[in-house]
Amino acid sequence: MTKIKSRINTLSVTVLSFCFATVSPVLMAASLSPMSLALFADLDLVDTGSSHNISSQEVNSYHSDSVSNPFIGSWKLMSGRYLDENDLWVNYESLNLRAIKVISAAYFSFTTVKESGEQGDDIKDFWAAGTGRYEFTDSHYIEYPTLNSFGAGKGASFSFAYELKGNELHTKRIEAGKLKEAEVWQKLD
Repeated sequence: MTKIKSRINTLSVTVLSFCFATVSPVLMAASLSPMSLALFADLDLVDTGSSHNISSQEVNSYHSDSVSNPFIGSWKLMSGRYLDENDLWVNYESLNLRAIKVISAAYFSFTTVKESGEQGDDIKDFWAAGTGRYEFTDSHYIEYPTLNSFGAGKGASFSFAYELKGNELHTKRIEAGKLKEAEVWQKLD
């Protein structure tokens, strides 16, 4: 029985050492329950060369940020429209656009495709994609795309007024006092 306990402790230390060496220490610590952290607090972990020390304040900050951030998760585009270069409204439904957006604590990423073909065909053509960091206030969600397929240059930002209605995110992008885009996203998880 003592050999089994020793092997379990050795395995636990090895797994934790690997995780702390390869995964963000804050995320690793945040994914462990307070009980798990307490159990491992007295273990002498192998020095992995990581100079990042995790404080309980960082872990608590990460948890409170993720709990108070309503954007974290996966979102499916339900509807939308945008104002084209001729000042005409284009409905996403008429274009058969489908999109998924994934939002973490600090980054967003989305991919949009256009479904084409006959009814029942599963043909999807690439439409747009973007990824980067974001920020939000009580009334605005601001994306700063660093990689994108739509030509947004370095330093570009897109600010959306938003409203959360149950599991739906309603956004409006206004430029120079004019509504340019409106979307409704449904939270998947």
